[in-house]
Amino acid sequence: MMRNNNRGGLTIVEVVVAMGLFGIIMVTLFPAFLLTANVDLVSKEFTDANTLTQSEMEYIYFKTKSMTTLTEVITDIRLNKAYTCPTPVGTSGTCTKTVNGFLYTLIYTANSPQINVAKVNLTVASTSGDYQGNRAQIEVLLRLKE
Repeated sequence: MMRNNNRGGLTIVEVVVAMGLFGIIMVTLFPAFLLTANVDLVSKEFTDANTLTQSEMEYIYFKTKSMTTLTEVITDIRLNKAYTCPTPVGTSGTCTKTVNGFLYTLIYTANSPQINVAKVNLTVASTSGDYQGNRAQIEVLLRLKE
């Protein structure tokens, strides 16, 4: 009588070959996972910086609706938003602050004092991590209350 030796299992050679192929595939794909994680981190920084920049500009814009001079606006953000600004405030200058790894740089210029128009540029940069640098920038012309 003949015995049927056809069992449904795998031989040790087949298991070793399958593990080797799996290892090669994983070694090939692993850098893609690391790259995706880094891109996600930088993307989150850009999104956070854009949100912060927009929020700061909205605050400044709101202040221009109730204040008549650029000096009043800059003095307000120095006191209420913790910016370091030149004193006394002139018709142009730069204010800065650092919060949670972001450097805020606000550059202001009174374009025409006669018609109460000022140009304000706000840049938010990352100051920590492997990918430091500018993350968001908004420039706007503001008309102050007359």
